[in-house]
Amino acid sequence: MSKLKKKIFFSFFFIILIILFLEVLLRVFRIEYPIFQTYDPIRGFSLLPNSSGIWRREGEGIVKINSYGLRDIEHKISKSKNTLRIAILGDSFAEARSINIEDTFWYKLKKNLEKCNNFHKGNKIEIINFGVSEYGTTQQYLTLKNNVWEYNPDLVLLAFYSGNDISDNLKTLSTKKYRPYFSFDENNSIIVDKSYLNSKPYKILSSIPGQIFIRISQYSRISQLFREAYVQMYFKRKREEKTVSAKNIPKINNNLYNPANSIWNEAWIITEKIIKKMNNDVAKKNKNFILVSLSNPEQVNPTQEEVKKFKKRNNINNLFYPEYRLKQLSKNNSIMYIPLAKKMSEIATNKNIFFHGFKNSKFGTGHWNESGHNQASKLISEGICSYY
Repeated sequence: MSKLKKKIFFSFFFIILIILFLEVLLRVFRIEYPIFQTYDPIRGFSLLPNSSGIWRREGEGIVKINSYGLRDIEHKISKSKNTLRIAILGDSFAEARSINIEDTFWYKLKKNLEKCNNFHKGNKIEIINFGVSEYGTTQQYLTLKNNVWEYNPDLVLLAFYSGNDISDNLKTLSTKKYRPYFSFDENNSIIVDKSYLNSKPYKILSSIPGQIFIRISQYSRISQLFREAYVQMYFKRKREEKTVSAKNIPKINNNLYNPANSIWNEAWIITEKIIKKMNNDVAKKNKNFILVSLSNPEQVNPTQEEVKKFKKRNNINNLFYPEYRLKQLSKNNSIMYIPLAKKMSEIATNKNIFFHGFKNSKFGTGHWNESGHNQASKLISEGICSYY
């Protein structure tokens, strides 16, 4: 072997040793940034089938995506006899990476609903979770149309989070641009904005190198670290870019509870039309539809002094405006509706318990913790049972 070949060989061998050492080191210190999403030509992005990892950015959860691309156990496509099947649509509150699957509201819902004989009438209850982080109502509708019906559910439950589902439905307000958006013509027919197919993030994700990188990242912590660094730099750059003036896009808190701004009114109208469309589509299949509005952190903060400060700071009169508006929508369109926020607020105050937040993030912010999911599951099952 020539000197040059030896030099190349030892250099290559040395690089491999460094890579292996770093991989071991990252695992020893439990550093990982698992990737659970991939591109989707219809919904922009979706969960990556058979991916897994431990999520530690907020809370800690062992996350496994099944072969169909759901954060759930495996389910047969065909429904067994004497089975009442429930499909859950939602965003990150339904996917719930921050906790283990057995602690999620929808997993606990099965056991809670088994106590309601009027609902299941002796049938076995099966719940399938179609929730995907960062999905708005638009993508949830597309999931219903293109993925849910294959499983032939008897009941479709929409877990609606007003904290960002409304803004996610309007391109002007949304922070994630590589997703489809809906508008409606004069006949209330859906017009789909597919410009996300030409967006840079989508093109990267859907490219062959992008797909190879995602596959490698399922096993390589170094790849995950590089991707995380890129993502953080990307979002930092986006925050620094002033593509839209802050004067044109007011704070979310102000407009969520006081939607006087025309942009937010548009977002609300589109959201309401999608929910109506979802309800009508389910009814055409002779199935049942239930709308469940979840809680925002500020609505259920047990520290009333903090709530008062929040309302004053954001000039908010009614923290439960989204529930009021959804109640009116449901009443006018015969939609079964279960609002959670007010009841969870009362329980949180009486028991002085935080339903949002974790030790490694901040209590009173972010997603539901185990207590939040547990309480939500009880209230949802009570609400469903009251309709039957």
